[in-house]
Amino acid sequence: MYSHLFSEIQLGSRTLRNRVALPATLTNYATGNRVTERWKNFLIERAKGGVGLIISEIIAVDPEALAQQAIVTGFDDTNEFGFQETSEAVHKEGALLVGQLWHPGRQQLWHPTKAPMGVSEQPDALSWTVPHVMSEDAVQRIIDSYVNTAQRLNKCGFAGVELHGAHGYLIGQFLSPWSNKRDDLYGGDVAGRTRFVTEIAAGIRASCSSDFIIGLKMPGDEGVRGGIDSEEALVITENLVRTANFDYFSYGQGNFSLSLENHVPDIHFDPGHFLNIHKKMRDVAQGVPVMALGRVDSPELAERVIAEGYGDIVGTSRTLIADPAWPQKALNGKSKLIRPSVFDNWCWGEVHQGKPLQEHHNPYLGEVGEAFAEERLSPTPNSRKISVVGGGPGGLETAWVAAARGHQVSLYNGSLALGGKLRRDAALPGRSEISKIIEYQAHLADLYGVEIRLGEVVDASVVRKDSPDVVVCATGSTISPPPALPGGENLGLDAISYIDAPFGGGRALFFDMDHGPTAYATVDLMAEKFEQVILVTPRPQIAQNVNYCSAIGVHRRLHQMKVKIVTAYDVVGFDGAKVTCENVFTGENRTFGDLDAFIYAAPRRANDKLSKEMNGDVELHLVGDCQSPRNLMAAIHGGHHLGRTL
Repeated sequence: MYSHLFSEIQLGSRTLRNRVALPATLTNYATGNRVTERWKNFLIERAKGGVGLIISEIIAVDPEALAQQAIVTGFDDTNEFGFQETSEAVHKEGALLVGQLWHPGRQQLWHPTKAPMGVSEQPDALSWTVPHVMSEDAVQRIIDSYVNTAQRLNKCGFAGVELHGAHGYLIGQFLSPWSNKRDDLYGGDVAGRTRFVTEIAAGIRASCSSDFIIGLKMPGDEGVRGGIDSEEALVITENLVRTANFDYFSYGQGNFSLSLENHVPDIHFDPGHFLNIHKKMRDVAQGVPVMALGRVDSPELAERVIAEGYGDIVGTSRTLIADPAWPQKALNGKSKLIRPSVFDNWCWGEVHQGKPLQEHHNPYLGEVGEAFAEERLSPTPNSRKISVVGGGPGGLETAWVAAARGHQVSLYNGSLALGGKLRRDAALPGRSEISKIIEYQAHLADLYGVEIRLGEVVDASVVRKDSPDVVVCATGSTISPPPALPGGENLGLDAISYIDAPFGGGRALFFDMDHGPTAYATVDLMAEKFEQVILVTPRPQIAQNVNYCSAIGVHRRLHQMKVKIVTAYDVVGFDGAKVTCENVFTGENRTFGDLDAFIYAAPRRANDKLSKEMNGDVELHLVGDCQSPRNLMAAIHGGHHLGRTL
């Protein structure tokens, strides 16, 4: 099974045990620009899980590149000991460790005293910061910085380096005709625009060990007018191949512009969305291995990538964030036990906000023993009878973990389908893969013998009949009407009810106080069914609870579907066909009439009735939204922790 994926391949004179690679993955696990135990563990655990090639997250090559405390330094000796420990541990587990060398160039946006440097006076396309243009002396200094950092990693035992030239960072700024307007040796034609990276690679090749790997990540398609498209990327690749200094190529899509959504293609993109670009590059790489990446969601797709010639290596970060051991599980015929990634980019959103990397249903991320943590759930010394009420993600997680530890677990679910609101979310346009989480949890619940009772309306008397030792309430939440609306029966329709029984017609208004991905997927559904949809929100802008990459996609879809977006207005009245709104800054009223539907996503209210009825009767725990309406990660992590401690 997966014979192509788990075959060896040469990178330069080094051998990879298989074709699975962890691309560079920002974790924010460093502290004070220093390697931490969690930074190391994240890489080591993926080596334990069976990955062949591991590329570290970005390592800064120059002090002027450094702005955030969570980025490790490679330009001095600060992290040499941490680098040595990491490389030794990764290589001991059978993987090869490559360090990604990084300079943001004009995208150094966070530091008050360090001026962004760039190739030309071309503003950063998100912040519109105009960089200080690098002189030829400055260019040479930065080339030396890359080479010196590579030498340090070579000394510390790394198998090689990857030069980060994608997503609009400095090397990419030199490569792209969109950002490179220079008229000296480092600009102009392809030979001039590639000179910066070729001189870096030549310097590394001349000064590091003969088996030291040099890879390049570059744009496959920037997604901006006048930038690198796939045809330009082909020409650049052909030129770089002739230098004979690169051991593999990798291609990222999008950059720091409105094409940034392509950088980490989310759930709205097809699996393997950009694979055709990699196949084109492989055809001109003249045998230099090409790493194919972007939304590779399963061992089956990864196998097809290799077997059908889309790439020689498969890079898959988000799947390995969810489960570092998926290579081992796939190789051993245990694919059903792989924690699936659903590509909603929650993990990317966390690091974008400066938080440590987190994932919905991997509560062990970055811990020692993460790779096979579920196999080491400690058996309970005292098996108890546990009733879990609610079959959403929080209840399911609690149930299977408790059962895996040896408890006798029954799970009640009022409907005939598990998953709660997550199941509804999966029914929305572009959100079907969310159901993989439910399927995974349900499989584990079955594997560990959880008794599941579907379609059973549960109250306190039903639970008491089973005489449980412990009751876990996972009864979720409901959407409240907009707070500014006066009371009464005619309050419109909440989004959950609409998803359960969608309809269409003429003109509809959606009131958004949620600002999360499910709300906008509901608007997507409405736009398919109504002739006109108006989106109203009291906030100054939409999609504020969506990670930035995916938020670009939200805006794109709504504009393409011609949804009318009205910001900074609160709903204060509704009479059946007319909604009255009030500007939150001026108090000015605005009316939207001739409506066929008024649907809202407003604050949620905990469904905690059962917990109140059971309080004092038995050991009682609440998990998920019925405790406090939050997010999917809170429900799953909370359920997992509870299952481990019962």
